Amino acid sequence: MKGMRILAGIILFGSLWGMMECVLGDYLHNQGIWAGAIMTGFMGFGLMAISRRMYGVRGMQLGMGLIAGALKYIHPVGGCMLCSAIAIAFEGAVFEIIWYSPKLNMNRMNWLMKASMGVISGYIIYSAGYVITHILTPVVASAPLYLSDLAGVMPVIFSSATIAGLAGGLTLSAVQIPSDFAMRVTNAKKEIYYPVAYAVSAFCWIGTIILS
Repeated sequence: MKGMRILAGIILFGSLWGMMECVLGDYLHNQGIWAGAIMTGFMGFGLMAISRRMYGVRGMQLGMGLIAGALKYIHPVGGCMLCSAIAIAFEGAVFEIIWYSPKLNMNRMNWLMKASMGVISGYIIYSAGYVITHILTPVVASAPLYLSDLAGVMPVIFSSATIAGLAGGLTLSAVQIPSDFAMRVTNAKKEIYYPVAYAVSAFCWIGTIILS
């Protein structure tokens, strides 16, 4: 698959992820619901799983995380944009580590394997991203890092990660993309593929900023 097609896919899925974090994530946060765990287990992991099944390209999900994190960072609404952006970016990196082996092919897994890997992925992606955020945010913001504060929040991180794990199990079990459909989308004519991908991406960025 050509690099430009992959790049367009990264921008498209990363923009969709970022928009959902800014819109739905902020809504859940304002309602006092487990926004981080739900967004990671359903939206973030879901879009990464869909893109991996459709394109089958490693490294793509890391790029998606960077795009989504960038959109979240410039979003002028909500709490700590920097810590949210760092968490989202590293969720893409953690996904790449978990799903690095070619033996973990989603298209060849039965429902039990998908559910199990979904739970494992959702739990690790959320908890690792949360921990990394607590470490890197003070460093990036030139603020002091207190490991005692991190130790104090660890029980909260690991308990809330259970929700992300359960959401990940449901998400991966529900992701059903026929191979012929994936081929039609990823190999669509360039006159259709690129305009649609970049138009949707632009809509996500412009729409998110306007709605803010």
